[in-house]
Amino acid sequence: MNIAIKAALGCALGAVVVGTLVGGGRSAAPPAPSVPPPSDQARFIAAITQARSQFTSAGNELAAGGIRNARQQAICSALQGHHAGGWIAKISYLSTNGDGRGVITLELASGLHVSTWNNDLSDLFDKTLIDPDTDIFKSLAVMKRGDTVRFSGGFFPSDLDCVKEQSVTLGGSMKSPVFTMRFSSIRKL
Repeated sequence: MNIAIKAALGCALGAVVVGTLVGGGRSAAPPAPSVPPPSDQARFIAAITQARSQFTSAGNELAAGGIRNARQQAICSALQGHHAGGWIAKISYLSTNGDGRGVITLELASGLHVSTWNNDLSDLFDKTLIDPDTDIFKSLAVMKRGDTVRFSGGFFPSDLDCVKEQSVTLGGSMKSPVFTMRFSSIRKL
């Protein structure tokens, strides 16, 4: 064999060995696809994040408390109804309650979630827990935390936040809100 060919093969083999050692034998994962959210979802996220910023920088508790009212109006304006259709999120929590009914929390943006309730007592009137006999439960059974999904569902009306929010405190509601939703569809992207 020609010396030049042997040298080229040696270099190629060396590059493969070094790449394997440095990369741990793994190839870099492709970046996650970036899917733009629907306009009503973008407006909803903007209303929440703007209010969070104002709440955090408020000069006193009275001023902070007043920001929730402004956020309520911004949310109602953003949603123009109580339905989310074709929204994009990541699964942040996926489990079942003690009766085996599905519990899911989706992250719309950092510190902003939509979720079922996680127990029968809280869910007594809203009926958000996902029945194991449904197609949505079966599709969720093959998903995992971190999966990007497209979902639709209904919010519940609220005089306080425009749509029902699960936090017990004002700070929780303004800094890391979890809005209650009855999901009608969730599919992995």
